[in-house]
Amino acid sequence: MKFVDYLLSFVLLSEIETIRGLNITAEVLNKTRRILRGSEAGDSKPFMVYLRPARDAENAVVDRNWLCGGVIIHENYILTSAACIENIGHFYVVSGTHRWIPPGIQDDCITNGAMKAVWKCVPANYEYDGDQFENIRWMINDIAVVKVEDRFNFQRRVVGCDYVPKKIQFNNKSIDLEAPGTIGTLAGWGSQNHFGDPIEALERQTINSPVLMETNTVLLGKIHCKRRWPERYHYIIEKSMICAKDTVSGGELAGLCNDKVKCKELIDSQEDYGIRRSVQIGESEVHNAAHSDSTGHRRAKISTGGFCENDHGGPLVVGHGNSATVVGIISACLTTNLTRKCYGPFLYTSVYNNHLMITCAVDKEISPACRSYVFRATNTKMVETTYSWIGHPDGPAKSELVTKIRRETNENIENLSEKEFLN
Repeated sequence: MKFVDYLLSFVLLSEIETIRGLNITAEVLNKTRRILRGSEAGDSKPFMVYLRPARDAENAVVDRNWLCGGVIIHENYILTSAACIENIGHFYVVSGTHRWIPPGIQDDCITNGAMKAVWKCVPANYEYDGDQFENIRWMINDIAVVKVEDRFNFQRRVVGCDYVPKKIQFNNKSIDLEAPGTIGTLAGWGSQNHFGDPIEALERQTINSPVLMETNTVLLGKIHCKRRWPERYHYIIEKSMICAKDTVSGGELAGLCNDKVKCKELIDSQEDYGIRRSVQIGESEVHNAAHSDSTGHRRAKISTGGFCENDHGGPLVVGHGNSATVVGIISACLTTNLTRKCYGPFLYTSVYNNHLMITCAVDKEISPACRSYVFRATNTKMVETTYSWIGHPDGPAKSELVTKIRRETNENIENLSEKEFLN
């Protein structure tokens, strides 16, 4: 797969002509998205996981820069991006750590805690076309449920890891959690500034952050969001996505203007949902629309952030503590044509739009509503895939070992019973 094909399938470029002639293989440049304006998360996001590619059949590391995020929603299941795992083959889920370890390198947390992915479920109408030039169908319902080989241990820290992993609830309650003006948080291990330059990527060992980064963002109304995205994306934004603010500061605005971004569109007002944003050269702030400078009230500032390369699949979370809820999955952003800096509005796949699929995938017997959603139904609404690790260089999954032991035990019992009967 050519670099230009993969890059444009995941991140919209302002102008494509500058890279159209590149011929660089995906072996070096197969990457996807990272957190902008972030700070180190430490152990504040115990529900975060990252996906790590397994060795291929020739026992070689597939891609040392490949990385996607995910989030624990159940003792056996995570949410991530469907596009992330479409072509990667076998992969691991790493939890309980804020440290990213490149593929091919082992530490105690990876050795003791990384779990094999054994099953995935995606919406039946999901169509991955990211390996084709400028296609965008991959963005529609870009979400997947993944099952791991064993239960996450929510009681004890795995030896070598940093903390005890925890699950977080997903939005199966109300679309109101996606309301414009809502403050959310996101996290990831991806690039902190810009989408990797083709030539620069050849010279670097990695583009990813060695530690988990987090940042805040503010959800944006779709009317304002679509003004900044080309018309061909509007239907997808309206039907499948949550939008969040860009990260432009005054100084960055000047730079983006020089980089051929439509600067007039960067200065927008969102007073219709209680947030006003003023962008001027040298100033960037978010404050409550009810605020008046003459009242003497302190002006409240929210430093908004976003994502970039290799953050794909991570969660957008609203609320704190017991009310914290995953409302979106990191999907797509814009990049400038010269500096490749990532900017918004940032797009997240809506969890609520897919909440029934997620619920039924995790527990198929949870309610009668799932009966119309079961995998083997004629008009199925989701598609499942099983990953078998039997014969893989890394060996079978734990669940496959258990199945094998049970089968052998049953065979031994049957043979013993038959001998006793004959005697």
